[in-house]
Amino acid sequence: MNPFIAIKDAVRRLLCLMLVTAPLFGGVPAHAQSESGNDPIVVRIPMDTPSVFCRGEVTWEEHREYHIDLLRLALRLSGTDATLVPVCMDYPTEERRIPMLESADQFDTVFFGTNPEREERLLPVFIPIYLGTTGLRLFMLHEDAKEPFSQVQTLDDLRKLSMGQGLGWPDSEILADNGFNVVSGRYKTLHRMLDAKRFDLYPRAYWQIVGEWNWMKWDAPGIEIAHTTALYYPQPIYFFVSRKTPELHDIIETGLRRAFSNGMMLELLKTHPDTAPSFSQIDLRNLRVLRIENKNLSDRSREAMDRYSLFD
Repeated sequence: MNPFIAIKDAVRRLLCLMLVTAPLFGGVPAHAQSESGNDPIVVRIPMDTPSVFCRGEVTWEEHREYHIDLLRLALRLSGTDATLVPVCMDYPTEERRIPMLESADQFDTVFFGTNPEREERLLPVFIPIYLGTTGLRLFMLHEDAKEPFSQVQTLDDLRKLSMGQGLGWPDSEILADNGFNVVSGRYKTLHRMLDAKRFDLYPRAYWQIVGEWNWMKWDAPGIEIAHTTALYYPQPIYFFVSRKTPELHDIIETGLRRAFSNGMMLELLKTHPDTAPSFSQIDLRNLRVLRIENKNLSDRSREAMDRYSLFD
């Protein structure tokens, strides 16, 4: 590694460590504002250690992920002096992120799909960050499964094919409740499991499938995107914060509401490098969409979907 990059990476990691450990030594909690009100609010977000930022290949200002850029936008529009700070770590599974966020010791906000338990244990910001496009599920499949998939006309036809899901994903329960055979695995291995024919279909959200396939195909050259049949169920993804930090919830909610109202949120979704490929390359008019229920969707989430979703 270039020694200058190594030094820059070490300094960045030290800064993140100082921000995380400050509360342990009697300082002001990283998510709190100083009594004077002049210091910025620091909002810590977990980052996976293999990310280009944590490897020291880009600066934090140069790092681009849709949920990070949306959170930056929300903080900027919130009317508060809030700064987003990354915390590099071995990125925890969704199940592990819940108790870690509850304590608010290492980070202050995460994003993932909702369910009633998460809404009870944490504070969700009831604005779906992908504007409801998460519930429209297209499929990756192995090229050998193209023929049986082409015969799918009904939900019963689709139920004959197994589906891969990540550990702790709420979608696993939704699919199982609707009669589908679900095979679980870690997110980082699911595309390779599909390539090895451990299951038949890998459902991915409309906004993400093309961007993901563009990098997954290098590890799993036998997988393709099916452009004929999709599945839909209402399943919003939210930013969540700890119940210990309700002020942070209000800040993010205010910023997201403003970003939605002024159109900046939709514009970001359609143009961001993570999401733009699907919007530009998948013609929704040619899709057969089969619908199932999400019986675990709370009333608050149903209201949020009615208000903010791009799909009915």
